[in-house]
Parts: sequence; C-alpha cells; structure tokens
Amino acid sequence: MKKTFALCFSASILLLAAPDSSAQAARQRTRSIVPQPNKPPAPGGAPASRPAPASPAAVPATTHAAVPAPPPPADAEKAKQENVRKTIEFQKKRAAEGSPSAQYELGLRYLLGDGVDKDETAGMKLLEQSAAQDYTLAKRKLEELREKKKK
Repeated sequence: MKKTFALCFSASILLLAAPDSSAQAARQRTRSIVPQPNKPPAPGGAPASRPAPASPAAVPATTHAAVPAPPPPADAEKAKQENVRKTIEFQKKRAAEGSPSAQYELGLRYLLGDGVDKDETAGMKLLEQSAAQDYTLAKRKLEELREKKKK
C-alpha cells in the first residue's frame, strides 16, 4: 500500500512539473525556428555585416496614407436611376430563373410602380409564383392584399 501511494505521489509530482519543462522546450524550439526581429544596433555603432539604418530625415513625414474618396457622380439622380435599372434587370433575370425572393421583390415593384410601370396583375402573378415556392414574405403580402380587397 505504501509503495502504491509513493508511486502515485511521485507520478503526480512529475505530471505537475512536466508542463513547465515542455513549455520551456517549446519556447526554445520556437526561438530556433522563428528568427528574432532585427533590433536597432547599439548607439556605439552598427556591426559590419548590417547596413546603417536610414536617417530619420529620409523617412517621409506623413504617417497616415489617406485613400482619396471616389469622385461624386456628375449627376447623383442619374446614377441612382442607373442603379435601380440594373437592380430591376437582375431581379427580372433571377425571377425568370425561379428565384422566390426575386419574384417577391419584383412583384412588389410592379405593385408599387417602383422603377417599373405600375401593373398590379403582373405584381400579383409574381407574388403568387413566389408564394407557391413557400416564400413566407410573399404569402404574408398576398394575405394582406386579399384582406384589403375584402374591405
């Protein structure tokens, strides 16, 4: 019994001491693999194998490299209309491919006349196609529109 206790006690001491020694060994291995950063030479002079560091006057004075902002469009309203036109083209393409979210968005555009000619029939058709694919937003919108018609 005493031998078992002594054996367990000595094993636990070794286990407690092991992480420190392995951590030290890992640090030593890292030092041998990862080169140390170059430190500036002592004020007494630079070693012959390294070139002298650049003088502070040679370093540009600006510390922040500012990225210039893109120039504003010549006509902001025209740029906005172009963006809406491209969005509608993309939505039409995706709706034709069967995307329920694109069908829903395009259907709303037709219902409201947002960027397209107002066409409630086309809008309802697109919303129904989207709802048929189990698109929740389209289902809710159709229910809302049907409730408005009842009133």
